[in-house]
Amino acid sequence: MPDYPVIADQTLAFDDIEMEHTYQNCTFTPANAAIRLMDVELDHCTFQQTNFDDGEFVRVTWRHSQLVNTSWRETRWYDCDLRNLQLSGAELTGSFWQRSSIQASKLVYANFSEAQLNQMSFLDCDLLESAFQAVQSKKGVDFAGSRLTGASFIETRLAGFDWHAADFAGVSLNADLAKGLKINQFQAAQLIGLLGIEVAE
Repeated sequence: MPDYPVIADQTLAFDDIEMEHTYQNCTFTPANAAIRLMDVELDHCTFQQTNFDDGEFVRVTWRHSQLVNTSWRETRWYDCDLRNLQLSGAELTGSFWQRSSIQASKLVYANFSEAQLNQMSFLDCDLLESAFQAVQSKKGVDFAGSRLTGASFIETRLAGFDWHAADFAGVSLNADLAKGLKINQFQAAQLIGLLGIEVAE
């Protein structure tokens, strides 16, 4: 990330966020115009709104924000880096992600259903009981270090999905759509059980 001018410890209107700036410990009042952020770094900022639907985010670095139960329906993300965010209960239905990553973030009960995830990674995230139903993907999704316990991948074609370094139990998926899913040898036995297959001795 380039060294942008830093604006710190201020209360600002969301609409006043400028390109090529870093905002630290700022509080943002709700947006009045369509949300579009480009080439911005947000660090330890607070947001007074909970609805970010239809927003577009390009080369945004976003760290350390509390965004519980927020709505991001139909948002578009390009080359973004999100870290240490609290996104439990976030509604991300129909969102589009391209060459982006979410790291070390809490996404318990988050809903990514009908999203498109292209070259996307969830690294060291808590995705307990999250929903990835009817998701589409090109060039894969990596879940290294993430917890997928109870997550649902129903109606999602899992070719290109990489779970081999993830922790999962009780996930839901369609067996006929699992071709191409990458897992490790220890996970294979667990996945066989999830699919209702019995291994006889």
